[in-house]
Amino acid sequence: MSPEDQLHRLLDQAVEDVEPGYGLDRIRARTTHRPRRGWAWGAGGAALAAAATVAVVVAFNAGSGRAPEPGPAASGTSGESGRVVYFVEDTGVGPRLVPELHDAVSAEATLDETVAEAVAGRATDPDYTTLWPSGTTMERAQLEAGVLTVDLSGAVVERPAGMSRATAALALQQLVWSAQAATDSQVPVTFLVDGRPAATLLGESTKRPVKASSADDVLAPVSVLSPGESSTVRSPFTVEGTASAFEATVQWELTDADGGAVKRGFATAKECCTVSPYAFEVTAPPGDYTLVVHDEDVSGGEGNPESEDTKRVSVR
Repeated sequence: MSPEDQLHRLLDQAVEDVEPGYGLDRIRARTTHRPRRGWAWGAGGAALAAAATVAVVVAFNAGSGRAPEPGPAASGTSGESGRVVYFVEDTGVGPRLVPELHDAVSAEATLDETVAEAVAGRATDPDYTTLWPSGTTMERAQLEAGVLTVDLSGAVVERPAGMSRATAALALQQLVWSAQAATDSQVPVTFLVDGRPAATLLGESTKRPVKASSADDVLAPVSVLSPGESSTVRSPFTVEGTASAFEATVQWELTDADGGAVKRGFATAKECCTVSPYAFEVTAPPGDYTLVVHDEDVSGGEGNPESEDTKRVSVR
């Protein structure tokens, strides 16, 4: 089975069934003054990472049963394939989790590296971040004897000033989703602080292992899995991700350096109004573009603002 076929299959399976520098302010600072429909490169563009969309056996579990059945069912993450790390992006419904494909590491290091990247906010997409306070570190993550453990260090027991309870809960989910994706499991996460059981994290009770919340509760209404940020692609290229959109309609534009739409269209997600996969093909001449994928506010401005995900792509 080709990597592309695997990506399709996994997306389908996914939805079958101290200083309060915790990231939210960073998200809003980056998005408050950004022009609608994302941002485009300046003249000449920025240097792109010379990597096409990662050939992946995606550990993406966007719902993986979590939209109807909670708990990820990640589907393979190590070896020569890629892996998924969950970050946070501001959306029309507030901060939500977004998956990003990262290069594979050794099977032994996958879990540690994935959770460490989530905690630190080491995302390729500049719109993605972490909700964990500055200075938080991941000491160790392991799955042993059916127990999935994440050991953190830093000022993480109490909720930082300015962080809401909902934000704290989402920060925990960021690590739960990342750890379960890395281990291809739905095992709830037992949290430790400096090697000892943690009664609370960010003010939230962690006396019991933390389960994954449903996709519809924590995932972004629109996310793009492929192509990744700063990808080099050949025309035509396929765009894949997930969306929870009215009438399952996903809108998209390909914009140039001036922000003008070179191409636009729409795609249909697998299901309406719940997190489900979509895919569409884009044909474009060589050049540097910003791909914008978004839902649509059909309420006449009375509902939630539109949600979008953007990716810089270079067509060669």
